[in-house]
Amino acid sequence: MTTPTEDTTETDPVVVESATGPTGNKPGEFLGRTPGQIAWSRFKRNRIGVICAGIVIFYILVAIFAPVIASLYGKSPYIPYGTRDMSLLDDSGVPVGAGGGISSQFWFGLTPITGYDIFTKLIYGIRTSLGIALLITIVCAVLGIVIGVAQGYLGGRFDYLVGRFCDLLLAMPSQLFFIAFTPVVLNLFVPAQDPTPTYVRVLAIVLVQAVLGWMATARLLRGLALSMREREYIEAAKIAGASPWRIIFKELMPNLATTILVQVTLLLPLMVTTEAGLSFLGVGMVEPTPDWGLMFQDAANNYQNDLTYLFFPGLSLTIFAVAFNLFGDAVRDALDPKTIR
Repeated sequence: MTTPTEDTTETDPVVVESATGPTGNKPGEFLGRTPGQIAWSRFKRNRIGVICAGIVIFYILVAIFAPVIASLYGKSPYIPYGTRDMSLLDDSGVPVGAGGGISSQFWFGLTPITGYDIFTKLIYGIRTSLGIALLITIVCAVLGIVIGVAQGYLGGRFDYLVGRFCDLLLAMPSQLFFIAFTPVVLNLFVPAQDPTPTYVRVLAIVLVQAVLGWMATARLLRGLALSMREREYIEAAKIAGASPWRIIFKELMPNLATTILVQVTLLLPLMVTTEAGLSFLGVGMVEPTPDWGLMFQDAANNYQNDLTYLFFPGLSLTIFAVAFNLFGDAVRDALDPKTIR
């Protein structure tokens, strides 16, 4: 009688791995969650993005509460302390002491010749440059969104004419255009021999930069609108009798919100540096208004005697530009996981 032979073949142990999709997320991980919650969860995983978001928030808070900070600090950006107390500057106008006059009384030192407090000029300069750049970004975004989506949806002659106009504007050298036309726009509001109010100067800067700042956003949204206008929900809206502009504002734009948000986060730091550059070249803000670009202009004229003066505005602007660009990249990756590198 034969006994049944035992199967001695060893079976491989079953290893259950946590499968992940192409974006690094586990299947079912985001079930039952809103798109906003999913994007926030992805964003929190990006440590660089979170750090840069904190830096951006810090700059925004400094800009908003600059008067409060200056009041607590006990200094004003409009008072030339060097001319009030002659012991703060030497005979050649250089701040007395190490690091351009850095002390417990003046944290970042004093400006040469005049003796303004650099710390308060810097925080008010951030307030000025960031505020103007925000206005420019809003105007450029609104123009780019409306024109770009209208181009993509309406098409035809409207798309052709606006497209050629965009080509014409893109062909212009933007920096030379800003430098040449800012004084022209200022003279439209105030005669050349009269002093120009600050709000008029701000308005002129916003108008000039907005004219050449909306085309990139418009072209991007035009391409997306072209691909979306044949979707089923657009056809359903047409059948229901919705007007073209209602479809643009109620159907297309809400579905382009992610792209619009990313574009705005990448556009703002560009406008900050552009505004500072115009002030540096002498066609933006002017003294005594504190401004990032004006600080660069003044520091460049005195760097041989006081290099520290150039350090603080340069470092702060570099940190802001890098942090805001990395923050924009993190927002893009969180909202569109296909772009994650």
